[in-house]
Amino acid sequence: MYIVNRERELAKARALSGALAIAERAGWRIDRSVPIIPAPFRNYLHIAAAELLLVPSIEPSRGDLDTVERGTRIARCDALVVKASSAGHRTLYCAVGEWQRHGTVWHHARRLWLSRTSEAWLVPDPAEPDESGAVFRLSPGRLRPMMPARLSAADGGCDLAPGLARADAFLAAVWGDR
Repeated sequence: MYIVNRERELAKARALSGALAIAERAGWRIDRSVPIIPAPFRNYLHIAAAELLLVPSIEPSRGDLDTVERGTRIARCDALVVKASSAGHRTLYCAVGEWQRHGTVWHHARRLWLSRTSEAWLVPDPAEPDESGAVFRLSPGRLRPMMPARLSAADGGCDLAPGLARADAFLAAVWGDR
């Protein structure tokens, strides 16, 4: 919960700058020519080539996902909700929503992970219970769930800790914490 306005504004800035850093890492270009969309979705960033709504957010983890899910139905595309941690260790937490004709399938508790060659992925947070083991490679196209074996192949092992540490160092540089 954000009590002080300054804290809320800092959290918004970290979520937005983190979302933009992910977009840049993935090679996504934000499409600014999108027609006016309804009010609850105006802060969403549309990435047409990836068929994605990029949603920087500071709302409770699952509280705003109903609104985002409505946005995916209207736009008929996937969503990536990006939240900056509000306490303790500074990092990003993401939820990937895959739009499907009969509803959106969510993959919660994903964190940015960087390989030794700086290839970016979203992986399950080891500290959170995981309903799916899917990982997502951040690349110019659509986000597609992959099995963790693909991640091991990208970095020569299956220990997530070094890649999470590299990603957190990258985010610290984005946020000016270094």
